[in-house]
Amino acid sequence: MNILFISYTTVSLRGGQVRSVAMLRALADAGHRVDLLAPLAEMPAHPNIRILLGEDRKPRRIQLRWAGLRATGRVSYDAIHAVDDAVFFAHRLCRWKKIPLVYDAVRRFTGPAGVGASRRYRLFPSYFQRLEATVLERAGCIFSPCSALTADLASLNRQAPVVQLEDIPMQPLYGSQEVDKPTLLKRFGKRPASVVVCCALPGWSSGFRDILMAARKVVDVAPDVAFFFKCTLREQARKMSANLDIADHCVFIPDDDPKTFISALDIADAILLVPQAKSRYIHPQVYTLLNAPAPLVAIHDAAYDEILTEKTAVHVLPGSEAMSEGILRTIQEPLFSLSVATEGQQLVAARHTYSSFKHQVRMTYHKLFKQE
Repeated sequence: MNILFISYTTVSLRGGQVRSVAMLRALADAGHRVDLLAPLAEMPAHPNIRILLGEDRKPRRIQLRWAGLRATGRVSYDAIHAVDDAVFFAHRLCRWKKIPLVYDAVRRFTGPAGVGASRRYRLFPSYFQRLEATVLERAGCIFSPCSALTADLASLNRQAPVVQLEDIPMQPLYGSQEVDKPTLLKRFGKRPASVVVCCALPGWSSGFRDILMAARKVVDVAPDVAFFFKCTLREQARKMSANLDIADHCVFIPDDDPKTFISALDIADAILLVPQAKSRYIHPQVYTLLNAPAPLVAIHDAAYDEILTEKTAVHVLPGSEAMSEGILRTIQEPLFSLSVATEGQQLVAARHTYSSFKHQVRMTYHKLFKQE
């Protein structure tokens, strides 16, 4: 089958797009020929994946749309797979070519729970609500990554063909790799007794200073601890760490270096998760953290209750004092930490494997084409 895959965001593991990369590989490995349109695409070479635009530059959306029009004029596609807000362009192509639309949903755009893609969604709410309802009605299949989004889509159209396909960790997409622990720890000058990885998800509004203050409190109790930080405000965080006199204990991992991030998770003794503020949906990076062999310390957020239970995570309140206490507990109580880490890995092994993800994608597409 020929499939046109359209995304308005970068498709790359370095950009954190685990779901799109996994979806593309699942379709290509199943024998489908997939043409990819994205602003930037960094994919391992695959005989069934062709990058139409976005391999070595960042085209604007209008250029992506023109490329999509040209592609559908040249190639007879059996379906179009659209990620997030690319669906509004894709559904018009599908209506024109009379082919199925597969909608890879990330959010609901309208209504009380909606997260609009631009200011236009707030300026013309009725029009975009009708447009979103039309997309849900015409889609041959809708992938949803979590139960909250499934419920939000169902509240707009109860007959929508929603398939809940939860996200997976990043590690399986890289395969097995040896961790060079001495090189990783060499950045700290001396070998630390404990390693903590701190991950602040995008959109966290309380400020990165609270996390660094928590690190400062941990260093006061355990001076031989080292911290890897995954955040978007690296330069600002470096200055704050210097002001707090913990710069020698901190390494800041850039967003485009997932291999270092995964390696740091593999040697960690504790992982701190700070979820994004006021989000209704589970961020996919959580599964990568749960898959690591270290206990997860997480600021409690109701959006994550279905996966971050008392068994799979150590819940703490916001604030530097609570975060530092949670980190210190996992460092100082190894048996307790082992049980939490094991529960998290078992959850991933039971519900979020790459093999089960690929199987569900393939079966969903098989059912879709069988109906045509």
